[in-house]
Parts: sequence; C-alpha cells; structure tokens
Amino acid sequence: MLDTSQYTHLFCKGPHKFIYNTTNNFFAELPDELYDIIQNKDFYKLENDDINELKSKGILIDSVNKYDYYNDEKIRFLASAYDKESLGLVLVPSTACNFACPYCFEEKKNPKIISEEIETEIIKFIKGHKAAKTISLTWYGGEPLLAFKQIKRLYQKINNINGKKIVDHSIITNGYLIDDEIIEFFKSSNTSSIQITLDGKKERHNSTRFLKSDKSGTYDIVKENIIKTAQSLPNCNISIRVNINKENMQDFIFLNHEFESLHLKNLNCYPGIIRESTPDQKHMSNRCINGDELGKFLNSIKDKGCNHNIYPTTGAKGCMINRLNSYIIGPEGEIYKCWNDVSNEDKIVGYITQKELTNKPLFYRYLNDTTPFSDEKCKDCKLFPVCSGGCGHYRYKNLYKGGCFNICHEYQDLTDLETALVNSIKS
Repeated sequence: MLDTSQYTHLFCKGPHKFIYNTTNNFFAELPDELYDIIQNKDFYKLENDDINELKSKGILIDSVNKYDYYNDEKIRFLASAYDKESLGLVLVPSTACNFACPYCFEEKKNPKIISEEIETEIIKFIKGHKAAKTISLTWYGGEPLLAFKQIKRLYQKINNINGKKIVDHSIITNGYLIDDEIIEFFKSSNTSSIQITLDGKKERHNSTRFLKSDKSGTYDIVKENIIKTAQSLPNCNISIRVNINKENMQDFIFLNHEFESLHLKNLNCYPGIIRESTPDQKHMSNRCINGDELGKFLNSIKDKGCNHNIYPTTGAKGCMINRLNSYIIGPEGEIYKCWNDVSNEDKIVGYITQKELTNKPLFYRYLNDTTPFSDEKCKDCKLFPVCSGGCGHYRYKNLYKGGCFNICHEYQDLTDLETALVNSIKS
C-alpha cells in the first residue's frame, strides 16, 4: 500500500505550494493538482511513471517499508561506529593557554605539556590498533600551538608508522601564535582544516579573549593571522567560529560580511552557539540561543545579505563519543571520549598505558546510550535525515544527570524550515 514518507513535508507559502523530502534533500514547487493528490493521498490518480518518480525522490513509499531508510541509516551508523580500520585521534599536547578567557574550563586547571615519554606511548597505542589503516588527526588544547615543537615531533612519528596513513589533519587553535614557521608546517603536513575562534567584533572579542601575560586584546593579530593563513594555504579550509549568544548575535553578521569581502574561497565563517549551563547543570542559561531561536536567527541573517548556507544539509550522525576507535588523548596519556570532558578527571575513561578502561560505565553509556538511534522519538521526526542526532554530551546529561537540554535540530519549528527552504530559492 502506497503512503507518503514520514520524511516528506508539504507546505504553502502564499499562492505557492512546495514539497520537501529530507532523505535526499529534494525540494520543489508543485502544481496545485499534484500537491492535492499527494496531500490527500489520492495516489490512484497518478500514472505508474509518476509513482516511480515520486518513489525515487523518497516522497512515496510502500507502507511496509516505512522504516527502511531509518534502518539503513542505523546499520551504516553502527558499521562506522565500530569500524576498526579507521582511527580517530584528538591529541591535546598542552592544556596551557596564552589567553585568559574568563569562561574557559581550563582556567582553574593545572596546565600540562606532553612529554616525550607520553609521545612514545602514543605511538605504541596507535600501533596497538593493528587493524587501523587510516588516521584522522586533530590537535586541540588548551592552546595546542604552545606545544608546537611537540606537535611537529609527534606528527613526524605518527606519519612514519608503517601501514597507517594520515588521511585528515586538522587543528583547533586561538590563532594568536601562527607565524611563518607554523604555516610552513601546516603546508608540509597537508593540514586540511584549521578552526579559529572569534568572540565577536573587535571590542567584544578583546574583552573576553585577551592575553594572560598583560591582559591586552588579541583581535587584530588573530584576524591578521587568519587572513595570512588563508592566503598561504589555499587548499586548507579555514573555519572562523564566531561565538554568539543573545548578547552579540549581530556580531556574526558583521564578521561574515567582513570576511566575505576578502573573497578568499577557503575561508568559512559560521556561528558558534555558546553553550552555558545554569548552576544546577540541567538547563541552558537564559543568555544562550536555544534551538527555536537559532532557526529564526539563521533565517534573519539571510535577509541581511549573509551568504551563510541555511539550507538543511545531510552529514554523519553522532561524533567521536559514539565511535569505538576514536579517542581524545591528554598530555599525560589520559583518554576522554568527549571534547567537553578534557581536563575533567571524573571523565577520564582510561589511559593509553593501560589495557583496561578505568571508567567502563561512562565509556559504555557514551558509546551506546547517546547515539541518534537511542531515542525512539527521532524515528518519525521529519528532520531525522538532516539532523546530526543532537549533542551526545547533552543527551548523556539528560539521561543520567537530570538535564532538560533541547538537542533537537535548529529547524524543529517547521515554520523555520519552510522559511529557510524558500529563502534558499531566492539566493
């Protein structure tokens, strides 16, 4: 029996009638007659060729196959999550930082720098994953470039391991320390992506991301380094994360225009939503932009001339928190599964020097209970195919810490989805 897919959305905007299917991101305007047939499920009025075409677009399905797409995605996700041929490594060579950001989770931690002994153990750890053929390598901190000497040395050691190839090489940095030598390293090591953060326009950025040594602002130097890096590395994707909350939402629009005016194709500016929990760690602070507000904000920036893509996109679900062969390794060889856990001793799941995990309950909960397929309500959500599945860190808090965090897609309000789709036509 024919039916409309649960991932198909019909809607009207003025006299225009549209159809959107999230399984393949198909979006089109429909003639009135076809729109009414699909809406009323009068499929007997369609020719076989029309039915086959609508099936190929994912719009119509046989009712017995209602969950075929969902089950296919689940199999693909699990195959990827437990794939032993690829190894995901986020290395933290230093938890120290040259900035004194007042909100930073590292502020009250004892800063550490990786030793050569731990570097040797990391190489042993990688070699111990005998089935792994490829490595995705990311440098993280603290500020990783404070340990640039260690990064260069460790990169060469990893790159020289027989039978394992670095297929993706990236870094997350505050950008302040980038110089010619570092850019040359990025070039020679085929760095594929660099993420650099701004906290908004110059005045705001300098008020929150200032040097630890003398409290001076960092905006001008970071901006100069962003431009220099993008110009020097045309094949490397430079992502500028603009941290925003309700207080500085408009800063993203300003910075997006400013960096777009440089006409550097490898430079991408995107809004980074600041996630700040209330003191009880169960809700987002009122200063934060929630899911509903984010959808409306994205549509508003399109009206203000930003070329930031607001069309829904498909991509991998989950993150390294759900992947068996993905690890965040700290400067003392400690292992984490989530970026948010770095330097939190309670969230260490093991050590590269030990065969057994030291926190199996947390490891198993992260791996099994925070996946996009662990929540039955997602199964019938229209946005499931274009949703990453929500943040596993906050899903964990909801499940085990009494959290009430909204982890749904920014277009959970279908009115915002409709606006984004129509605005994309006008682009």
